[in-house]
Amino acid sequence: MSGPHIDPTIGEILDDLWMARHGDPRFGHEDFAPFPSLIARADETGDLDLRILTRLEGAYSALWAGRTTDVLTLVAWLYRTQDAHGADVELDDWQMEQFQTTVVDLLDSLTGIPELSLDQIRGITDDWSRRVKGTVYYAPAVEAAVHADIAVHQGRSDEAVRILDGCVDYRPPAGTCGPGTRATVGAVYVAAGAYSQAEALSTPDLDGDPAERCGFYPAETYGALIEAWGRAGRRDDVIRAARSLEETYSPVHLYGHIADAMVALLRVDALAEALPMALRHADVVDQCPNPLAAAQLAAALSATFASAADSDADTVVVRHDEDGAPGPVAASQVAAELADYVRVTAGRFDVRNASNAVSAGLEEVLAVRATTALQTKADTRVTPIANRTAAELVSGLSAFASSSPRRAEQCADALRPRVEELSGRTRIRARHMLAWDRRRTDPHGAVEELRAAADSSRSDYPAWSAQSDLLAALLEVHSGGASPELLTGWRDADPEWSAGARANFARLLGMALAPFDPTRALAAVDEGLAVLDRVDAGEIPLLDDPEALAATGSVDADAAASRSALHRLRVDVLGELARGSDGFDPSREVDAALVSARRAADLASDPDQALLYRSELVGALQLAAGVAARTDGAAALLLLGEAETVARYSLLAEVLASRSALRLDLDDIDVARDDAERALAVWMVEGDDAAADVARFDLGHIMLMREEDPLAVIELVESAVATMETRGDIGAQMQGMQVLARAQSAAGRSGDSVESYTRVIDAYTDHVPPVVQAQLHAARAVELADQQQFPEALADLDAAVTWYSESGAGFDAADCLRTAALTAYFAGDHDGANAYLARADQAYEELATAAPVDFERARLDFARADIVRVSDPERSTALLVDVAARARAANWIGLLIPVLHLSATIAADDGLTADALALVQEALRHAPDHPALLDLLSELEFPG
Repeated sequence: MSGPHIDPTIGEILDDLWMARHGDPRFGHEDFAPFPSLIARADETGDLDLRILTRLEGAYSALWAGRTTDVLTLVAWLYRTQDAHGADVELDDWQMEQFQTTVVDLLDSLTGIPELSLDQIRGITDDWSRRVKGTVYYAPAVEAAVHADIAVHQGRSDEAVRILDGCVDYRPPAGTCGPGTRATVGAVYVAAGAYSQAEALSTPDLDGDPAERCGFYPAETYGALIEAWGRAGRRDDVIRAARSLEETYSPVHLYGHIADAMVALLRVDALAEALPMALRHADVVDQCPNPLAAAQLAAALSATFASAADSDADTVVVRHDEDGAPGPVAASQVAAELADYVRVTAGRFDVRNASNAVSAGLEEVLAVRATTALQTKADTRVTPIANRTAAELVSGLSAFASSSPRRAEQCADALRPRVEELSGRTRIRARHMLAWDRRRTDPHGAVEELRAAADSSRSDYPAWSAQSDLLAALLEVHSGGASPELLTGWRDADPEWSAGARANFARLLGMALAPFDPTRALAAVDEGLAVLDRVDAGEIPLLDDPEALAATGSVDADAAASRSALHRLRVDVLGELARGSDGFDPSREVDAALVSARRAADLASDPDQALLYRSELVGALQLAAGVAARTDGAAALLLLGEAETVARYSLLAEVLASRSALRLDLDDIDVARDDAERALAVWMVEGDDAAADVARFDLGHIMLMREEDPLAVIELVESAVATMETRGDIGAQMQGMQVLARAQSAAGRSGDSVESYTRVIDAYTDHVPPVVQAQLHAARAVELADQQQFPEALADLDAAVTWYSESGAGFDAADCLRTAALTAYFAGDHDGANAYLARADQAYEELATAAPVDFERARLDFARADIVRVSDPERSTALLVDVAARARAANWIGLLIPVLHLSATIAADDGLTADALALVQEALRHAPDHPALLDLLSELEFPG
């Protein structure tokens, strides 16, 4: 590898090696997969330096993306090579530091390999100590931690504590940090049960010397403390630490800390935090670096899923079958399977250790339960689906309909073979509900089944029969099998029916008629409310059939819920009638719905009825929040906060998603992100993959707004986009594809971004408004220009200008003309650039008659200054000075910074260093971390 010329074969290996290590620039995002091939290719060259380099880089990559045994194998080879070649092996300073830090991390993991005897681990540690003692890479604390960990595995916790207590020198090895070294020792203290010593050692690091910290702060310190905090019941501290641990270590696949976080969360009754974390890591056990790490993660997952199952027996985990297809599996079953895996793995360590230390510790973790799960009483919670009678399945199908589609589907599937166990009204109700449920998979079959249910109940239960007939007609019309006239001529409720049946039929009829005849729909709703007025006045009962009374819970709750639903429907119908006119105020109806919904939830007398009417209350609260948001965002947030406390299951995710969207409208992006992330977690808990994927798109959109790592956004949404394509959900797929395109653009992957935008544009052609087409073409134009495909970029911009103009979006059209001028200039078409500038000038002249255009004109002059830099430098300078003055006066900081940057660049090119420095320093006062400005400052201060 020496000499001025590099052999082409070696050059190719070096290029591939660089890509393997740095292809993903994010710290810890390594790819070990290419290294076996790279090592073999290096060996074929016979070049010792190259053979060492590939193994050195491979060992480091394996720390993050390989197995502990891979690291051990490569480190052993490097040691043997050093011993065999002596002075011929001379590592650069960076290579030596990387090698030594790799070895230190390896020592911390050796006890996780059951194939290594404890004597072998002790020998490896002693050999390391001999090699580095007296250098900056030696650390007594590292040596003590390994020997103490060996004692823990032997079941000699007292000896482990004695070893650690005897260590007083916590200086870290070169290339590592003090808090990390102390956290390593603290983790062994915890394993030995010495929680107070772990706290005493690591707690000061939370407020310690910032100069000592590394990129893992404060998570690495939390890792040493979270177990002690969990056992002490420090709930807030545990939740804060758990979030930091997941945020820091999950992206780099260090899952041991994730296991610690889940167990600590369970100890402080934070199942709501632990379960989403478990679901996010349910499939990564086999990615752990060694069997002990895998067993620890599996034990934490098992305890979390078992806690969830104890709290709600219907909790599921989405697992992949042998073909890779996802499907829901009962959380209790997953917990049991993981526990079996843990016990088998623990046995391997017990044999190696000649003690039960590992199995005892893992059994303790398997037994941890959130206290919420332990304290839940059977008579205060919804009955698990598996334990329901046929009649209870009918009730569950209704109760879960609004809050948990998955559970409703499970009730329907369980009920179908058991309908014959029912009789009378309950059997008719079951047939009706099952027929309606069939619409999910077979709308045409549902129509036939509804009509069959209507025919079978026409004589004995005419109200149920009429409802089935109406819903069959509704499905037929919406599937295109019949014209709307089938509904618009539908008969009203029979006055002979019970008040409850008439009110319910009025709601169904209003719902069916609203899109086609809102006036008659309103009359139907008002008729239903009039019936309920008579019920409230005591003139008539809601139900008069003993069989119906016996089958329901609180009749008063039923009446209140029916009134709430009618008022909510009335808001929709009145809104349809008022479409295109001003002054419609739904507040009175919304308030009435909210009052009735609260009453229904308060009066519910059994768990299923309570669940059903809590869902009604959530709907009323969301409606009220939507109305309040028009004038008072804070009031809307209060209403959604109440909805959050009431909602369960999937309905909670809907509330969180709604609140996230509202917070975005209120520019509260950080909290909007929290709500979006929580909504995703709830969908995952519910096992609703499709909804979870849409939530990923929403979260990705917010992450881009917050300028988070675009590669993380790509990882979040890319697989979800592919899944949506498999499902055939084109709308959701294109929603995700747009987020993906923006993330690819932000990550500098303009070619991928062009491809993504093209797929969206092709799918949306003639299916979306012109303004949407304009936005997509304008976005693609930026990426095409970045790829120097200037003709294609200009074609997109021309199309965007046309569509924006057709849509009345004059400002957007003018901005596209400005972008087109710059694009033409970079393409070398100066005449075209000037033509676009002239068109933009004309556009702003026309817009100025209706709205201020000062900022837009300043941006256009900035573009003009860039375009005439070469052809008319004096004019360019004058324009920049003028635009900067306008930006300062109007406080347009976002415009001022690039103007100052360009002005400084021109001044530097002209040799006016002092002027350039002054301009850069002014810009840095507004943007102190601006990379391009900092680079220019460095060039000016340290020329050459």
